[in-house]
Amino acid sequence: MTAASRPSEAFPTQQFGVGLHYGATDQSMGLVEVSKAAEERGFDSMFVPEHTHIPTSRATPYPGGGEIPGRYLRLWDPLVGLSFVAAQTNLVVGTCVCLPGEHDPIAMAKAVATLDVQSGGRFVMGVGFGWNNEEFEDHGFAAEHKRAVAIEKIKMMQQIWTHDEASFEGEHLSLSPSWSWPKPLQRPHPPVLLGGFATPVTLRRVADWADGWIPMGMAPYTTLEKDLAVLKEHWEAGGRDPAALHVMVMQHAGTESFLRDVIAQYRELGVNRVLIDIPTEGPDVLLPLLDEVAPALT
Repeated sequence: MTAASRPSEAFPTQQFGVGLHYGATDQSMGLVEVSKAAEERGFDSMFVPEHTHIPTSRATPYPGGGEIPGRYLRLWDPLVGLSFVAAQTNLVVGTCVCLPGEHDPIAMAKAVATLDVQSGGRFVMGVGFGWNNEEFEDHGFAAEHKRAVAIEKIKMMQQIWTHDEASFEGEHLSLSPSWSWPKPLQRPHPPVLLGGFATPVTLRRVADWADGWIPMGMAPYTTLEKDLAVLKEHWEAGGRDPAALHVMVMQHAGTESFLRDVIAQYRELGVNRVLIDIPTEGPDVLLPLLDEVAPALT
């Protein structure tokens, strides 16, 4: 399906909201328990990150500097974990971000479609390329092809979601004409949001094959207005409906007044969802933090 042939309607999951980004592990407060507490306090969504595994080799340095955070070694599988959240809450659920380049795209397309249908169309798929080259290479491709492989896998999934008889032919992988159901409940498929810094290449990729953008930065994000203007130029030049652009930002927790101002500014800029990043901790830390942040939502 070409960009110009996409339906013009915004996604059901595109209504403005404030949710959480949580790197849940087997040693932190349970993902479902945090999600229930978030819903009770007025948050609209739960998003989780992904690492399939962490090779012990440190050839690729951690982008944040120093040692890799311990939570990266213990993250839940995002689609399995979010299925429990979707079954026990009414939250929008999503990834921020998952790593499609590290998955079989045929199997992942079916898993995503299943979650979207079973959740009643509440799934948002934030995607990225991943910083850890050794992690990617363990999945069967050379790191030099990481972005190209991930993009082809995403495009293959989009074909599977949108065609009764899907096929794909790329430089790194292919799909013979095939049937695969279920199809996602959201049409043409759950929104696919590309996470990345506001480089010219990233913004063009968003306009070319994604449904929106997750900027890699947090307030004070002084260039977001300019970056969104550039993205919208690419978007409309490709024949995309301006109303269908889906933008989600991440934000550190802060004081009520600070967060209230930040959320209002983002909403004025046309951002669809703000995710408050919370630490990988137990209930003694997270529940008071949610109580502190929640008043900024009203």
